[in-house]
Amino acid sequence: MNLKTREELKDNLFTLKILYFLVFAVLLLTLFKMQILDSEVYQTRADSNRMRLVGIQAPRGDILTRDGEVLVRDYPSFEVSLTYMDVVGAEQALNTLVEILNDPEITIEWLKERIDENIYRSYEPIIIKRGLSIEEVSKIEARKNELPGVRITESPVRTYLYPGVATHLLGFTSEISSELGQTGYENYRLGDLIGKFGVEKQYETYLRGQDGYQKVEVNAKNRPIGFVDTKEAVAGNNLVLTIDFKLQKLLDDSLDELLETLQKNPRTAYAEQGAIVLMEVKTGKILAMSSRPNDPIRYQNKVIQGRYIPGSTYKMITGLAALEYAKINPLEIIVNNGAYWEPPYIKSIAPLGQYNYYSAIARSDNVYFQEMGRRAGIVNISKMGEEFGLHLPTGIDLPYESTGESVFQGLPNEEKRQAYFQWAAGVTNNRYEKRLANLELEYEEKIAAAADEDELKKITREKTRDTNILKAQWQIDLNWNTSWHAADTFNVAIGQGRQNYTPIQLVSYIAQLANDGVRMKPYVVEKIVSEDGMVIEEFFPEIAGSTNISKDSMEKTIRGMIQASEPRGTAYSTFANFPSNIKVAAKTGTAQREINIESNGLNGETEVTQIFQSDGLFTAFAPADDPEIVFFGIIEAGNSGSGSAGKIAKILFEEYFGIGKAGE
Repeated sequence: MNLKTREELKDNLFTLKILYFLVFAVLLLTLFKMQILDSEVYQTRADSNRMRLVGIQAPRGDILTRDGEVLVRDYPSFEVSLTYMDVVGAEQALNTLVEILNDPEITIEWLKERIDENIYRSYEPIIIKRGLSIEEVSKIEARKNELPGVRITESPVRTYLYPGVATHLLGFTSEISSELGQTGYENYRLGDLIGKFGVEKQYETYLRGQDGYQKVEVNAKNRPIGFVDTKEAVAGNNLVLTIDFKLQKLLDDSLDELLETLQKNPRTAYAEQGAIVLMEVKTGKILAMSSRPNDPIRYQNKVIQGRYIPGSTYKMITGLAALEYAKINPLEIIVNNGAYWEPPYIKSIAPLGQYNYYSAIARSDNVYFQEMGRRAGIVNISKMGEEFGLHLPTGIDLPYESTGESVFQGLPNEEKRQAYFQWAAGVTNNRYEKRLANLELEYEEKIAAAADEDELKKITREKTRDTNILKAQWQIDLNWNTSWHAADTFNVAIGQGRQNYTPIQLVSYIAQLANDGVRMKPYVVEKIVSEDGMVIEEFFPEIAGSTNISKDSMEKTIRGMIQASEPRGTAYSTFANFPSNIKVAAKTGTAQREINIESNGLNGETEVTQIFQSDGLFTAFAPADDPEIVFFGIIEAGNSGSGSAGKIAKILFEEYFGIGKAGE
């Protein structure tokens, strides 16, 4: 090795020593920083890594009626669970638990599977069974020494104390699903219960309490070492409803009895569904609300979501339009000869004879109101409907409120009118395109089966003829459906035709008429109260709108409704026993609907038959001179208003005013 090489080697070794020294220095500095300077940070991280939080479910708040009756409450329920720290290897404990529970689904194998599944979250209790009976709890407690790691804990269970009472209004709770991660549900976890419908959903943030937790210390394998701390859950706030318990229960019971009775009559055999609402006129407070079928999980709340043709309960809108815009004389006589004198010659079920404005309302004469509709015109009828809010949702504090569909509403607006006609054209074209396609398929089969040339020519001629007929009818229907006709106005004028509304919209419009043209926003929650009785929030009557029409026109219309409850009026039998100091303003109605009846065909397939039935509608408010309450009800396929929903109105009004009660 020459001298030059030795010098180079010395230089390289020196450089390497420096590098080693620098690396070692960096390591020492890093270690110093971690252990001395950043010790608190890493200690905190270590502590958090070895701590786990196990949630404790908070009970939801109660739901009470205005008179203090508790309708919904969380009650403690017992559940049995296993804790990993005590159970692993305790084979005998598992056997004993299986023996006590005596449940075919809870076996040794199943328990071991549950433990294995939970191995990466072994700090959490493994819930084995919820809703333990007192007998099961007693047996477990009696053999507690044989069951290391087996714990009995309480968890709240939502309990509806009066099954069948106000079920759609109250709603229900269920485990969070599609809501997880959405706005407003950021702090929820899988397995949490949330309100899914009714006030349970609308007031979720108030009803939901603050979950507690148990802090568990775990080792490096995420297995529990011990319990460190517990934060108790805080119960949710209570809701006080505007609902009156006696009226609500009476409504629910009476409605069920009515439907059962109607179904025994061949004329009303399909009366299985309906919606009833009772409201304070001057405040908008809902006193009672029922929807049938009585199953909020499968069926909508028909009071706020059902859309119905209003029938004759709409005639006051037509009458007001005639008074205000056509300036009719309410004493002018219109003769009813059985049907209106212009096409489509709609009949009237009112007795033949002469009618003025008051008697036409009282006896629900179609001929009179078709003539009033012709004089007022569809544009003015539309304006009057908007004066009473029938083009808007009411804003009631319940989720999923629908808005009725009134095609003629907005007719003064050219854009809305053309949008409807465009929609109607699409529906018509789609229907006829399908019929034309079916016709093509039908003749393709016939042509394919033709025996000879002569038969083929005959089938071809038939196809051309039938196609031309179908296309001609297509054009006729398209022209008809994309323009407004006098017949449409006549139908709308008597509450039929191209319109439908929700019962909450209709009761709101009647209440506005009774309240000097002031429309109140309906609501169902009066106040929110904490567990210790403090008022968190209180809700007060709120004006939703008012009309510009004259008080004189409204008074004349109410006069006609009062006559409906007097002799010869359509609602006389309903309120005949009422004292003279409690006058009732009322209106009956019927509206035809098409319903589908399913049956088993000869080949075992389900056959659907379409039949027409009449819904029974009824509305009333009282006392007529100083209104307090307003009623609206509809019984699907109830045939008549006074014979169906009117019976419920009578029962509720008698209860409210104490009519027929001894000593009152």
